[in-house]
Formats: sequence, structure tokens, C-alpha cells
Amino acid sequence: MAYQVRQRAPTAANQVQGGATPFVIDENTANLVAVVHRLFSRALQGRFAAHGVAVGQWPLLLHLWDADGLTQKELSRRVHIEEPTTTRTLDRMERDGLVRRLRNPANRRQVNVFLTERGQSLRDELVPYALEVNAVATGGLSDQDKAKINSLLSYMIARLL
Repeated sequence: MAYQVRQRAPTAANQVQGGATPFVIDENTANLVAVVHRLFSRALQGRFAAHGVAVGQWPLLLHLWDADGLTQKELSRRVHIEEPTTTRTLDRMERDGLVRRLRNPANRRQVNVFLTERGQSLRDELVPYALEVNAVATGGLSDQDKAKINSLLSYMIARLL
């Protein structure tokens, strides 16, 4: 099957040629989610930089603020990233004084991750930035529309896991 990639849907004036199936960039969910992700990341990174936190560390901080002391494996599972990526991110976070890792005395194969005092204190600095970026991105939408977006995104996440 042949595909013709286009930014916008074909109109009568610019019909797809040769029976190709159109792939419309501006209507592709994966592309739109990727663009939103990049824009959210850019907006958050600009705000987090003054605190020495990279946007890639944000999901780990969120889950540790919720449940400090998770194992590295559980943290990877909750954040939906591969364990080697989690390890590299935690290496940087440990270097920057945000977390400490301790071998679990009950199971020496497990490593638990704990926030440092600095990592814990950043919650009240960084969460308002996330709320601000969300407010900018969803400005003008009703509470019902915001709930629907979150519901649809959660549905897609569950389908892709």
C-alpha cells in the first residue's frame, strides 16, 4: 500500500494522486501527542532550570513525592520508562543531591530510592510550575473538556501498555 504524507487533509483542489492512502500529519494522534509533549517539556524545562532540575527528572520526582522509597524497578514501571534509562536519570539526580539510593536490607537485590531534603523541598517549588503550564495549555477549555482530555489520554496509555 502506498501512502502520501500531507500536512493537511486533501481537498478537491489537491486530491491524493495514484490511489495512495493519505497520511495527514495534522490529524495523526501520535504526532499531535508528540508535539504536545515537546511543547510541555520545553515550557517546564524553562521553569525548572533555575532549580537545577531537568524535565526528564520530573516524572521520577512526582512518583517519589507520592511514595518515597520505591524500588528502582517499581519507579521504572510507574514512570513507564526502561530500567537503564531510570538508572541513568537517578545517577544524575543522585549527583545533583535530589535522591539517595539504598540497598534494601530485606532483599539485597532491590535498591530503594529516597528523596533527599533538597529533593523533597522542590515539590513546593516545582508543582506550581506544572499547574501554570497546564493552565496555559488548557486555557479556555471547560472543566468537562479538561476531564475528557485526561480520560482519553488515560485510555490511550492503558491501550499501549
